[in-house]
Amino acid sequence: MGESLRIGSQLFINKDDTEEAVRVWVRSMQEHGLTVIRLFMIWEQVEPRAGEWQFGSYDACLDEASICGLKVVPTLMSISPPGWMKLTDGPQSVTDLDDPAYQTKARGYVEKIAQRYGNHPALDSWILWNEPTRYITKSKFAMQAYARYIRENFDTIEAYNQISYTQYESFEALAADDDEGSQLNAQPFQSFAERLSWSRFSVYNMNQQLAWIRDVIRENGSSHEVHINPHNLGAEMQVGGQSIWQQSEVVDFLGCSAHPMWHSLRFPEKRWGQSVAFFADLMKSATRHADGKFWVTELQGGLTLYSAGQAYTPSKEVIREWIWEGLGSGAKAVVFWCFNARNSGYEAGEWALLNPWGGSSPRLEAVKEAAGVIAEHQPLFDLSKSEAARVMVLYSEASWALGAVEGTGHDPGNPRNVNMYADALAGTYLMFSDLSADVIFINEDRLVHEGIPEAIQVFVLPNTIVLGLAEIAVLRAYVSRGGLLIADGLIGMKDRNGKLDPATMLEASHLLGAQFKDIVTVGEPFSITGLDGAEWPGWFYRLPLEPLGGAEVWGRFADGSAAMVKEECGSGGQVIRIGTNFFQHYFAKPDVRLLSLLQEHAGKRIDGTVRLANSHANLRMRTLEHPEGVILIIMNKGHETTANLSFAVAGQLKSLTKTGEALALGVKASETLPCQMAQEDVTVLFFQQQQGPRR
Repeated sequence: MGESLRIGSQLFINKDDTEEAVRVWVRSMQEHGLTVIRLFMIWEQVEPRAGEWQFGSYDACLDEASICGLKVVPTLMSISPPGWMKLTDGPQSVTDLDDPAYQTKARGYVEKIAQRYGNHPALDSWILWNEPTRYITKSKFAMQAYARYIRENFDTIEAYNQISYTQYESFEALAADDDEGSQLNAQPFQSFAERLSWSRFSVYNMNQQLAWIRDVIRENGSSHEVHINPHNLGAEMQVGGQSIWQQSEVVDFLGCSAHPMWHSLRFPEKRWGQSVAFFADLMKSATRHADGKFWVTELQGGLTLYSAGQAYTPSKEVIREWIWEGLGSGAKAVVFWCFNARNSGYEAGEWALLNPWGGSSPRLEAVKEAAGVIAEHQPLFDLSKSEAARVMVLYSEASWALGAVEGTGHDPGNPRNVNMYADALAGTYLMFSDLSADVIFINEDRLVHEGIPEAIQVFVLPNTIVLGLAEIAVLRAYVSRGGLLIADGLIGMKDRNGKLDPATMLEASHLLGAQFKDIVTVGEPFSITGLDGAEWPGWFYRLPLEPLGGAEVWGRFADGSAAMVKEECGSGGQVIRIGTNFFQHYFAKPDVRLLSLLQEHAGKRIDGTVRLANSHANLRMRTLEHPEGVILIIMNKGHETTANLSFAVAGQLKSLTKTGEALALGVKASETLPCQMAQEDVTVLFFQQQQGPRR
């Protein structure tokens, strides 16, 4: 039996909440089908004065949760000192964590929490740090830590000086180069190499901070799992210390925050639900849990009026969609922020599943309905997991970091924005999502050391401007064994410090079957014409391609130059190179012609046991694998419509969410059946296939 699927929520304990009020909220959460309580362990509340500890409301929460059969996930806040320390201006502000004196105080806080609740029967797991992000300035302690980091990564100070604009006589001189008031603090250093080195240091330092918090929990007798919830996953965050790939090495499993009003405003509104799935699938890809466990740890539950990037009240239909987007990705828990609202300060009266008077709301009704579906079919869901993806995309951390240095502004419509490579990755995801194909991601380090799984039929390089020789070797082997490799843009043009890399660019050209002869920026709309006369739009620049080896031209620009080449390689392997900004284009300006190009060349490789034959941006399907078949989650973002389901094998189809429908409908192999979808609807079905090998 697999781990149970769960829905939960943050319960926010306000400073003046009574213990009885907390217990009432816990009972209300149980009544609405919630089984997980997330709990901020706010330092200023549990230690309102130095050495004076008060746990009454927190004890009430865990004790009542134990009575009600709910599990609690405390979020530690050792990075945010109480007001009486006079170090920050708010209860969630981050102080100088490299200060040894502060670390001693923070350790005492973690020890106190771990000792009190580490063996509580209601304890589920720990969150080490909410949305771990920290933009480090050139403080005295930070520069000492930076110098230690540089010493570990460079044999001599002279070696560091080779990439550094600022020259240092010794590592000690580097450590002493602090300047808290420097204008460089927002983006430390000016040269690309130094700024990128500082970004890598920020990630390294963050992992050290997370590791010591984890270790203190372990030292104090708690063996429960620990996890974190990275946020703003559609943007480059390494300069703030966030790397989902490296943070995954510190914790037992990953979760994420998914607040469309904070994290998804780069996406069109109709794609906010897809953004939740995108964030979840990133966690699925990066988590190191042995069973692939990951959560949507913090999902927007209510109104944002003043406390987010946009004012918005999610409807019942929207909350339903967001829940199933997370669960459809394979998350083992979806946890909302927040059950009740803060009663003062930032976010007061906002974000809650409850209505302003503390009663139920349409949002909470949607949660209760989804929880009811899970409870009714718990054994079925417990044995389910995300279906093995056939598409893998390279998440190039080096390219993302370089884009943040070279880019300008944040407008997705600007192809040179600081998130240009993040947008290219998101565009790739949306394209395959619109085709109802599951996607997983991999970074450079894992690609080199772990390779590409056998199940992967399509591998994508979305405008990967930084691509090393080691990665190229892995991709060459993948193609030779029969995989399809698709790439667009300026593959392998620079190294991780922003230096032009002609040797690697040439190797990338040989891998991709074509070398670009020039880079031609285009201000006016332009198009590419395929062999069959079909046209699809280009964006930002044209790369006139020169085919290499056995590559054939499959598309041309208006001037006749090659715009796309395709090469047959090895045992059914193929390589496609597109000479324009293809995947980022789909994120900024989605066009069905772009999608049709991808469908034509990759479609047959991505089909599963059940296929949504008329999949598109507003009608999509996610699948969960089960030992006896697949769970189908069909999402309709538009008006009433019909989903056409095509079955590769015979079996029985039944609804998990609709009442009054046939309990089991026989399906023949190669049959296509219509499934009626109401407006803004989610339908969950189970297809139990006849005995025999699954596809």
